[in-house]
Amino acid sequence: MSRDIPSGISREQKINNGLHTLFTGRQLTLLETVNSTNSFMNNLLLHHRLPEGAAVVAGEQSAGRGLAHERWISDGGKNLLMTILFYPAFLSIHHLFLLSKTFSLGIYDGIAELVNNEVKIKWPNDIYYRDKKLGGILIENSIRHITLNHSLFGLGLNVNQEIFPPELPNPVSLKMILGKQIAVDDCFSMLCNTLERRYLQLKAGHVNKINEDYIKAMYRFGEFHEYENRIEKFTAKISSVADDGKLILTRKNGPTEKYDLKEVKFVL
Repeated sequence: MSRDIPSGISREQKINNGLHTLFTGRQLTLLETVNSTNSFMNNLLLHHRLPEGAAVVAGEQSAGRGLAHERWISDGGKNLLMTILFYPAFLSIHHLFLLSKTFSLGIYDGIAELVNNEVKIKWPNDIYYRDKKLGGILIENSIRHITLNHSLFGLGLNVNQEIFPPELPNPVSLKMILGKQIAVDDCFSMLCNTLERRYLQLKAGHVNKINEDYIKAMYRFGEFHEYENRIEKFTAKISSVADDGKLILTRKNGPTEKYDLKEVKFVL
């Protein structure tokens, strides 16, 4: 996954050459190191109104964040760490999980092309290759007067890292999957393209398509596996996802239950 780029042009120009977007990634801030790309973008928004699609890409994060206040750990310069700004004012605040579906599908689309479709979305929006975690998404929404003001889409994608801290249970990277070095900037351009396609699909009102594709891409959908709640381990299958994003599990010979984030754990 590399392109023949003439020498003597800037890194920003090289990235721009790979973009086929209207706005996503067109205004780009490149950083060597930052506390968190989402935090950096939030700070920029305190002082300026940035255009939709503005992006921040960092080589390293000192305080990377994942879902539910978890840390995102990444070796410097080896992975894609980015945040992109969107203004989805067309979306009701009662349907925020549609953004999670849309953004995760945008990443799924791009990665699936690289790894022969052996990629899935683990609820709510982790990117999995087989049974291993390839990437994580953090979406932070700003709501004012019951209107969605802006959304920050943050992504940590394991690209070239091969050795991970032991506390990470099941990481994998594109290099480990494909057996070769991958250009991080090429990944950024490609994912901007696939993200924008899905975002414009949502903006055009193709909600049924997004819902259907999300279900098709879901890790372990319709299969019986072990899960764990605060009380017990149990066997169940994913039967659906509620509009509010809760996971709907149907137990083997038992009831159907709804779970919010951190209320249930996948037993891997």
